[in-house]
Amino acid sequence: MARGLWLYRVIMKTLERLYIWAESKMEYPDDHTILGVPIDDDLQKMSRRELCAHIEENTPGEGSFWKLDSTTKIRFGCQMMRGYE
Repeated sequence: MARGLWLYRVIMKTLERLYIWAESKMEYPDDHTILGVPIDDDLQKMSRRELCAHIEENTPGEGSFWKLDSTTKIRFGCQMMRGYE
């Protein structure tokens, strides 16, 4: 890792944990459609952690989806969506 980047990683991980804690206190609307895509009831009821675990259990390759940085998760999702277009 490049010199000095460790501090940014510590800051990002701290903010990530704070975000996850704050997000767990949120209540979301009961929208069963997101951007025109119908969302199954079981996914609608899952927490962020449960959703990440579900993705991790159902994706190819090795590694841990939950441990990826946010932007890396989005990049992964974008790549996976290309297979559905």
